Amino acid sequence: MNTHWKWLLFAGGSAIALLAVVAVYGLPGVKGAAPSKPAEFNPHTQHKMAAMSASLPADMTDPYLDPVSLQMSHMHASESEQTEGEKAVRVQWSWPEGVPAAGELKKLRLSIADGNGQMIPAFMVTNEKLLHLIAVSSDLRFFQHVHPVYKGEGIFELPITFEQGGSYKLYADFMPEGMAELTRTGSVKVEGAFATPAELVSSASMTQHAEGLMVTLHSGALMAGMQSELTFSFRDARTGKPVYDMEPYLGSIGHVVAIDEKLEQYLHVHPVNWAATGPIAVFGVMFPKSGLYKIWGQFQRGGKPFIVPFVLEVP
Repeated sequence: MNTHWKWLLFAGGSAIALLAVVAVYGLPGVKGAAPSKPAEFNPHTQHKMAAMSASLPADMTDPYLDPVSLQMSHMHASESEQTEGEKAVRVQWSWPEGVPAAGELKKLRLSIADGNGQMIPAFMVTNEKLLHLIAVSSDLRFFQHVHPVYKGEGIFELPITFEQGGSYKLYADFMPEGMAELTRTGSVKVEGAFATPAELVSSASMTQHAEGLMVTLHSGALMAGMQSELTFSFRDARTGKPVYDMEPYLGSIGHVVAIDEKLEQYLHVHPVNWAATGPIAVFGVMFPKSGLYKIWGQFQRGGKPFIVPFVLEVP
């Protein structure tokens, strides 16, 4: 190889290496050249991803899944990461038609204002919606993920029905224009008969059947405060073969909501292999505290959305 070609190869390799460095660390003195929180190499995550992949059957793989992307999975910012303006955002929860009773359709209104009491006029779309509302009963038996309609001037409304009476906690996820994605909570006491609260216990089986599928949750080793993975695998319930025709649900292969038994810890996580169609959906997640968590995986196939719930104990 002559000197001219050697120089070309050397220059090309150097340029690629420089671009990689800039992509991770940004250009010195250039604002916005890199993400505000670039993903750092984490040997624990890399090791756990390898262990996780090894625990999956050989026919349950996604060749396009990047292990490093587990550290960049979408989770909502905690309060400590929010600006003062974001922390000041408040939601007023009201029932214009009266407090709901079990089985009744009643209108819920959310009024969102900033720290000065001014209604927030504009919101950004996240996962195809302006606002995601999660409603769960106090024993986590009942779960809803719905989407109030924006009426303008910071007001969202939705007719909603609660299956049974009792206490429910409400979680609203939204992104005011110019801010990070936020979560605000409320509660409602639904009138009417209610069943004895169900005790939350770890799932005896990590496989469930739904919409002609066998859905298995692979969690690997879990520990509070550490980056972990939750992987859902999909097989045809009749043939046992991997499924490759999963459909997007709200813009990705699926969504996961996790809430602890005290209703204090809330995670709404989106997949790292968001564009996949099977046979796995992988979520990077960090459970903030130890305890029992109920996990709801939300997916879609054949035009039918479905939910698979599991209960995990996080040490």
